[in-house]
Amino acid sequence: MVQVRFYDLGIADEGSRAYILDETEHFVVFPCIGALVPDYVLVLSKRHVLSAGWFNAAEQAELRQLLTRWAGRLHRSGDNVVLFEHGSYDFRDKGGACYDHAHIHLIATAAQPEAFVKSVAEDVMLQSYDDWIDAATGGVRRDERSYLTMSTAAQSYIGNSRQARSQFFRRHLAEWLGAEAGSWDWLVYPEVERVRAVIEHHGQSSVRP
Repeated sequence: MVQVRFYDLGIADEGSRAYILDETEHFVVFPCIGALVPDYVLVLSKRHVLSAGWFNAAEQAELRQLLTRWAGRLHRSGDNVVLFEHGSYDFRDKGGACYDHAHIHLIATAAQPEAFVKSVAEDVMLQSYDDWIDAATGGVRRDERSYLTMSTAAQSYIGNSRQARSQFFRRHLAEWLGAEAGSWDWLVYPEVERVRAVIEHHGQSSVRP
């Protein structure tokens, strides 16, 4: 369970929900353990599905609103906001996901996202879309395959995730940001102080019943 990691690392007291930054009917938002930048959050589905491509219509509508709210919140610092997801189709075709449950990454950074897109495109052929959620749904339900998706303020992209390594996006993210070698691995580099800072900055005031 995700919350156990927060307890084990001493980020939150056992039984506490202080690490939750936002909550809706279908989703929760919390800091990403292993944050490679100061503003790094995950949007986690309450229902157990493997990726956004499996969300129903109500979940899709709520996700769009939630992502818009958090993109705006992260962007208020003046940074660029980037979204990405490893879109698992099933437990064998995982699309580079390291966790068997739908979760979407949102980061804010002063670095220019075009360089991140270019880095990813060196390994994966990306196709641009106006709506990555619709494209992800088509990927898993029509094409029956996993996907890689990323989105910037300018454009959204979907790529075929065949043979993508675990934590594919985090590997590219660390390289793009010039982070310490190996720091893409959140299990080895949990970045506890950054996680605590995200909780302090975005805080419990945003939690919804």
